[in-house]
Amino acid sequence: MRSRRANRALWFVGVLSGVLVAVAVLGSVLVAGANSSRDSRIDREVSALLAGIPQEGQTLGARTAPVTLQVFAELEDYSSKGEFLRELPAILREFVRTNRLRIEYRAFKTNTIESEMFVKQQAAALAAGAQDKLWNYAYTFYHEQGIERTPYATESYLENIARQVPALNIKRWDKDRNADPRVEQVVEEDQQGRAEGIHVTPAYRIGRTGGPRHNFEGSSSIIYPGQIHPTTYANAQDIAKAIAQIH
Repeated sequence: MRSRRANRALWFVGVLSGVLVAVAVLGSVLVAGANSSRDSRIDREVSALLAGIPQEGQTLGARTAPVTLQVFAELEDYSSKGEFLRELPAILREFVRTNRLRIEYRAFKTNTIESEMFVKQQAAALAAGAQDKLWNYAYTFYHEQGIERTPYATESYLENIARQVPALNIKRWDKDRNADPRVEQVVEEDQQGRAEGIHVTPAYRIGRTGGPRHNFEGSSSIIYPGQIHPTTYANAQDIAKAIAQIH
C-alpha cells in the first residue's frame, strides 16, 4: 500500500505534466497566431504596393510604357532583398504607376548554395507569373527571406509563400513550377545574364520598350569582402537620369 507521501508525489507529477502540456499547447497557439499576424501584415503591404499595377508574366507595368528596366535578382540574395524592399517602392510610385516605365524580373544565381534549389525557387516565382502574380510571390519571398546560404527554402517554405499570394491557384501553380519548360526558362535566364555581362545581383539593363537594352549601374555601390564586382543599387533618381538619357 502506497504511503500518503508517495501518492502526493504522484499527484504532483501528474499536475506538473498537465501544466507543461498546457504551456506547450499555449506556446504553439501563440507562435501560430504571431506567424499568422505577420503573414497578414506582409500580405497587406505587398498587396498595397502592387495594387492597380498591371502584371503580365514577369513584367510589372503597362505595355505602353516607353522604357523597360530588367532587374536581375535572386530570391535568397540579401542585396536583391534590399533593392526590392528599399528602392523599388519609390520607382514603382514615380515611374511604373505613371506609365513611364515597366520592369521585367530576371533570375540570376549568386548566393543560393545549390543550383537545384536556385532553379526550384525561381521556377516557383515564374509559375506564379504564369498567373500574373510573380511580383507578389517575389516580394513575399523577400519579406520572408531566411538566412543567406542556408537550406531554408524547402518545399513547404515555397508552398507557404504561394499560399500568401492572393487569388493564386495553388494546384495550377504546383503543377506549373515542376514543368520542364519552367525549369529550362530559369537556366536560360541565368545564362543570358552571364552572356550580357551580369556578375552580381541586383543588376540592371534598360532601354526603349521593344528595343535594345544596355547595362547600367545604380549610384550606390558596395563591395563586400571577397567580392570582385561591386553591388549597386538603383534608386528613383538613377532611373530618372537613365530615362532622360534614353529620350
